[in-house]
Amino acid sequence: MLFDIKKINLIIILLIFSTLVIQADEGDEKKKKPYSSSTSFSVLMTSGNTQELTLGFDTEQNLKFEKNEIQFKGSIIYSQSDGAKESEIYYGHLEYRRSLSSKAYLLGFGSFERNVLSGYKYRLAYSAGAGYAWMKSEKFELSSEIALGLSKENNLEKDKEAEFHSSFASSLITSKMKIKISSNSELVMHEIFFINLDNTNDYRLTSLSSLSVSISRYVALKVSHQLKYNHQPVLGFKSTDQYLLSSLVLNF
Repeated sequence: MLFDIKKINLIIILLIFSTLVIQADEGDEKKKKPYSSSTSFSVLMTSGNTQELTLGFDTEQNLKFEKNEIQFKGSIIYSQSDGAKESEIYYGHLEYRRSLSSKAYLLGFGSFERNVLSGYKYRLAYSAGAGYAWMKSEKFELSSEIALGLSKENNLEKDKEAEFHSSFASSLITSKMKIKISSNSELVMHEIFFINLDNTNDYRLTSLSSLSVSISRYVALKVSHQLKYNHQPVLGFKSTDQYLLSSLVLNF
């Protein structure tokens, strides 16, 4: 192969750790500001016997004012192998938070996800709940959230070549951990557990982890892994999807 996906990821990981060693003690801490933006661009390609193209894009926009915070997240993952589409995922999440104290807050959000190749044209969720920061320091953060709401879905049945709609009450439990390894590097692990309250056998787990290293005030490199597991997948489709992305991140 002209390009090898494993070699590309190895090179990126080595570059990140090299940068980590060189710049471990460099850089100034970011000042708190009312608005922040982070956008990642990911591209992986191989050629030869296997033609594979993976494109990734995600963005996070945060606006804080007094005790309020509005956050938007959006992402796209597209992969192609031997000219055939392997993945095409669209995700959007809009959330409002209201601080009750330095550690507790209320939240409400709406989310949208589309992944036809995993059996659903769309998944919509509207939820409200609360969160708590169990530990919050300069180098370590651990928080969790719980929310209840309503979900609507439009799924596809592969064998019958038909689609069906469903609405149900749902619950979401999340945990998020951030570890600041050095002044310019950060490890993030985010676990999301979703359950259909009308059918408790239909539960889902999303696991997101990333390691990022800043190479300047506005630019960083990031390696991220995403795992999505459906205990009760849409009929005719697999239960697990995984993605490993190497990204260039722009921060403002």
